[in-house]
Amino acid sequence: MDTSDITEGAPFWQPHISAWQQSGLTQKAYCEQQELRYSTFGYWVRKLRRAAEPATEKKVAGFVPVIPATVQPAGLILSLPNGLEIRGIATETLPLVKQL
Repeated sequence: MDTSDITEGAPFWQPHISAWQQSGLTQKAYCEQQELRYSTFGYWVRKLRRAAEPATEKKVAGFVPVIPATVQPAGLILSLPNGLEIRGIATETLPLVKQL
């Protein structure tokens, strides 16, 4: 962020932004009332908010660790009364299940 740009424009825009916040008007209505360019006003609102954010809150690009989820077996599970389970029953394994 160019700090010289902020120090040059902030003395003009900061009082307008404070007055707008206290006015209860929308940004657009405030700009019309004060004969300010709406897009420039919005630009300065965002720019001064970002400049006021603590450095710890700024987002940093980087990598996030990825933890794979537990893989569940595909297909159906056949649970027999004696506690035996046959897992992964699918169309292609159905002939094998019939043989069991």
